[in-house]
Amino acid sequence: MGRQLLLLMTVVLVLTPTAVQAAEANTEGCAQIEINAGTCQVSGGIGEGVVDLEGNQSSPGSGGGGGSGGGGGAPAENGLGKTPEEADAECNDPDGDTCFALGPEGEAPITPADPAETVTLADIASFRPTVGIGSMEPDGWVIAGLDANFYSTGGTHVVDGTLLGQPASVRFTPVAWTWSYGDGSTARRTTPGATWQQLGIPEFDPTPTSHVYQAEGTYYVDLVIDYSPEYRFGAQAWARIPGVLPVPTNRLEITAGSAKTVLVERDCTRSPRGPGC
Repeated sequence: MGRQLLLLMTVVLVLTPTAVQAAEANTEGCAQIEINAGTCQVSGGIGEGVVDLEGNQSSPGSGGGGGSGGGGGAPAENGLGKTPEEADAECNDPDGDTCFALGPEGEAPITPADPAETVTLADIASFRPTVGIGSMEPDGWVIAGLDANFYSTGGTHVVDGTLLGQPASVRFTPVAWTWSYGDGSTARRTTPGATWQQLGIPEFDPTPTSHVYQAEGTYYVDLVIDYSPEYRFGAQAWARIPGVLPVPTNRLEITAGSAKTVLVERDCTRSPRGPGC
């Protein structure tokens, strides 16, 4: 079947003030969206005098009998492809008198701002992440010129609380570890590190998080862990909050000393009087 023809009707009328008031009164039974779509007919009671209206009205004709006068035609659709009845059904105001979610030009409905775009680091200030722990080996002392191994414990964890007035959860994931070794040098690592035993290597071997002190002395080591936060309400998917949250950890005090290597004739435990013992 071919496309339905649109019947363009132009009625030219002249309104007197009395007739205009009467015509306006007869639209009181119409919903605003029906008036916009042209599906609510103005009937009878126009009043005395000559009534002239000028305008264009288009309505699709029926599939079988042409488009005469729009009789039997399908209801006009708005720009989003919805009939007035469908638009009213989706509206928060069932009567349609104050619903403009889908206007005569097919405007998109107004939606509230996405919470994911408004939550910031300041909003989660009441959510306190569990502070990680910085450690090193050998424990509390190092040998100048050899690698001291630094590592951190503590990982991803969830903290529950109230966010924007609603119960929520915030997940903190560590993404970077910044070490200040106390000798003027710093290093930003992308791994928390691990013990020599966990890495399966001998003591004093270099690791991805180790550091070498060149001089003897006492040093204070500080660690800051950067957390990437996410949040969710109820069982919703996690939404990332822009930025990272730096959290200081414990301070380490270590002593760097020297070591001497000597040759002995035999095991000093068996021969404590031997050379070098």
